[in-house]
Amino acid sequence: MNLTSHYIKIFKIISKNYRWFTLGFAGVSAIFIICSALNSLIPVLLRNAANTLDGAESAQTQFLFFAGSYAVLWTASQVLSNIRGIFSAWVLAKCDATLYEAIISRIFRYSYKKQQTLDPGYVVADISRSSGSFSLVTIGIFWTIIPIAIEMLIAVCVLYKIMGAAYAMLFLVACIALTSISIYVAKSSSNIHKNLFEAENNLSSYTIERLSRVYDIKLNNSLTKELSSGKSFFNSYVKTIRNANIHMGIRVGCQGLAIGATLAFFVILAGVNYRANFTAGDFVMVAGYITMFTMQLHILAGTLINLQANFISLNDGIKYIEEDIKESHQPKQHKNAQSFALHGVSLVKNQKTILNNIDCQFGPGVNIISGRSGAGKTTLINTLLGFEDNYTGKAFYKGHLINESLSEYILSEVSVAPQKPILLPGTLKDNLLYGTENANPQKLIQIFELLELSRKGTNIEASLATIIDISGSGLSGGERQRIAIGRAILREKPTLILDEPTSALDKRMAQRIIEWLASNTPCLIIVTHDENLKKKYGTTIELDDRTIKVA
Repeated sequence: MNLTSHYIKIFKIISKNYRWFTLGFAGVSAIFIICSALNSLIPVLLRNAANTLDGAESAQTQFLFFAGSYAVLWTASQVLSNIRGIFSAWVLAKCDATLYEAIISRIFRYSYKKQQTLDPGYVVADISRSSGSFSLVTIGIFWTIIPIAIEMLIAVCVLYKIMGAAYAMLFLVACIALTSISIYVAKSSSNIHKNLFEAENNLSSYTIERLSRVYDIKLNNSLTKELSSGKSFFNSYVKTIRNANIHMGIRVGCQGLAIGATLAFFVILAGVNYRANFTAGDFVMVAGYITMFTMQLHILAGTLINLQANFISLNDGIKYIEEDIKESHQPKQHKNAQSFALHGVSLVKNQKTILNNIDCQFGPGVNIISGRSGAGKTTLINTLLGFEDNYTGKAFYKGHLINESLSEYILSEVSVAPQKPILLPGTLKDNLLYGTENANPQKLIQIFELLELSRKGTNIEASLATIIDISGSGLSGGERQRIAIGRAILREKPTLILDEPTSALDKRMAQRIIEWLASNTPCLIIVTHDENLKKKYGTTIELDDRTIKVA
């Protein structure tokens, strides 16, 4: 993976969507550099203050000056550190949200077929981890490594002046050697990070998958079995985390030993070279620099290891952004073209024939699609919508060949009420108007009354304000189905597709709704087993294993 190009690509995405990012990034980076310069000068002031303690009468004034300067410099450094913390948090929070939004938006544009292959647990873990990785990489490179490098450069210059060229060069070589060791350790930890992230993804996938079937677990009284399998899963998860931490701990421990040995060596070397023109203040300054940069080298080592992990996380997120997407096609409309027309359409999935040589047209009025369970009714609907474009034969919408790139255009003119609708957390009105930008208030009330969604003892406005949670608790299957139908009607499209719309409705309600739709919808396509509907409106197409009956 090209880490630099990935970082630059994300930088451009964030800069494009976050207007003040570049300016904020530059400003915070400048504050970090100023803080580093101030921190590097603090040992020099300590040295000068210590050198004034020689008993001379003029020394007191000098001591007060240097001690005061030290206090001012230290205070300024702390104040700037707090300011940079506030602004960096402000900038980076927006970065994280912008990247999260960019990945989610990209996934929304995937083809239906590609979306179906995604594991929700893996996607959630990848996005959550990668959305913050850009910020952490930025902190690591620009707000940690570069400031540390500046501090080291200043330290080497000061040591060169006080201790001589040999000592300064030896210190520089030691810093470079320890940094090289840290880089090696960071690169060698790549597989450790990948194992940790894989474990996190598995945990997220396990959690989401189990939470999605709590109802089935209760119905099948399988809690004991789930807890038993869960215990095995969590033991494996803990083992992976433990092994990764052990291997990482060994590496970090060895780095710590090397850095500590370096600290001892240079402090002893400074003491051994103590001479008449090497004052106590000089020794204090040298020891201060060595101690300070020993801590910085520890930070640098940890930063490099974290950078490796964050680059891997960034790569896990950018793969969603780099996924190829076919651009949607907005064709010119053909006059007098049928809504949908299929000519010799067949479709095979997983070596099983789902659709077999279908010739059919869906024109004005009511069109009934029927067939036994598993005969391919849902697949046929998905083919009409452009979700299944690996069929053979020819399928058209208003004279245009149906494929993935035409799907957005089709759905701009076609409303669909699925058999199992997804409810949104919010009010009943929010759920009815989902997908509708400018609904007519009178039309909303008309559809609300048609679907008989009023709550007992409440008026229409109060009923529309009824709060619905994400699980739809308190709603019957029929109410959910009616909400889906209302949502599709309120989009006011010329073609309406209903997937088993009467399966959860009583006979009176089903007849009332279908009759209204038949009178008010230019092209109505209904997937159903309802014999009464088939008898009243006729069957446009009957799907079966071996034969396709077309009216």
